[in-house]
Amino acid sequence: MATVAFSTGNLDAGAPDLASPAMHLTHHFSTGNLDAGAPDLGSPEMVIIYEPWPFRPDVGASETLESLTDLMQSYTEEQRIALRKAPRQNPRNTVRLDPPQFSQAKDFARRRAGTQICIPIWWQGIRLAGNVSAADTEIAIDTTIGDWRVGGRLIVWQSEDNYALSLITAVEDDHVELLAPIGADFTAPTIVPVRVARPVEGFSISRARKLSVDVTARFQVEDNVKLEGDAGYPQYQSIDVLTEPTARISDISENIIQAGEYQDNGFGIVPLERQRKYVDFGQAIAFLEEGLAAVWRRYVWMHARNGRLKPFWLPSFNSDLKLMAPIGAADTVITVKRAALPAGYLGRHVMIELKSGTRYFRQIVAAARVGGEDQITLNTSLGASVSAAQILWFCYLSKVRLDSDAVTFNFVASGKSAPLVASVSVPVMEVPS
Repeated sequence: MATVAFSTGNLDAGAPDLASPAMHLTHHFSTGNLDAGAPDLGSPEMVIIYEPWPFRPDVGASETLESLTDLMQSYTEEQRIALRKAPRQNPRNTVRLDPPQFSQAKDFARRRAGTQICIPIWWQGIRLAGNVSAADTEIAIDTTIGDWRVGGRLIVWQSEDNYALSLITAVEDDHVELLAPIGADFTAPTIVPVRVARPVEGFSISRARKLSVDVTARFQVEDNVKLEGDAGYPQYQSIDVLTEPTARISDISENIIQAGEYQDNGFGIVPLERQRKYVDFGQAIAFLEEGLAAVWRRYVWMHARNGRLKPFWLPSFNSDLKLMAPIGAADTVITVKRAALPAGYLGRHVMIELKSGTRYFRQIVAAARVGGEDQITLNTSLGASVSAAQILWFCYLSKVRLDSDAVTFNFVASGKSAPLVASVSVPVMEVPS
């Protein structure tokens, strides 16, 4: 490996002030490269590791995933097409700095505003209990949680003045291998995956405090990939079923409306021209995730949604139906307390969740009124006897999608000195079946 380092001291007065990238040239030799004594060098691979933004936020951090979906709606259905192969990753960090740190940060901002830099994805960082030595080319970490990828970069970070960057050449479940020795000794450092990004909005500085300065920047990642993984949700009709009730971290709202155009000529009745055969049912859902594993699971699941593209089943988590008689193992006809007109049941999907954790997902195919109660017919039997006392939820399922291509993770706790905590709130919309 050859390293070429540039510094502004190499330039005469009046020359442009360039940043200082480290360029690593790698080439693999074998005896087959030699022909009549002349080495065939071919084309060496150039790896550029950009200067990092080394300040770790304690509070005020967030990350937004931005997909792009073409949504085409007709009178009876809708079609969705993904226009990006992977969501764009946009971290936003606010750091509180003392005067020497602020001077260092301002120098960085003047040199690097609008240019490519390395931005650590701090919330995915892993604090080591042991040390890292200068000669180490392998670091033992759990790579099943976090975006650790071959060809990506990582930072071994102890402070904004004591860190080292390296390229990842191999990833196993329990360790990563590096291109070259890390080059410095560290005591219980934090290992953080790094992305290539640009500070697209520059650096905003607030000097409202006397002894500290707040610096905020949003970074647009350029080496985006679509993450793969299984969040572990049960499947119904090959679609995930969300099994957690929404977290009460914001206003839980629902909205039912008929899309249409009102024709108002200023006289008499205002008629409505319906734009869709079905009503739009929208609501907001929220998650509060604690710990790196839980945040990573939600992050991968949001990647799989790909903005508004991919639907999922959302239970109402409301006691929509009340069982009036026990259900036999072979029964398909169930007696419930009257909750709708018979036509209102038809085609609806339901979840029966027991207090034991067992869940059944079925569709209502027929309904009739019998006395003061209703009898609904499920498409298949449960295969087990169920009484009303066993039921936790007997509720409707709605097939929904995200109603926004942007999903923001707000990090309530950064994970630096306390467990990582993230909140996510996003609107969803029911899709026509």
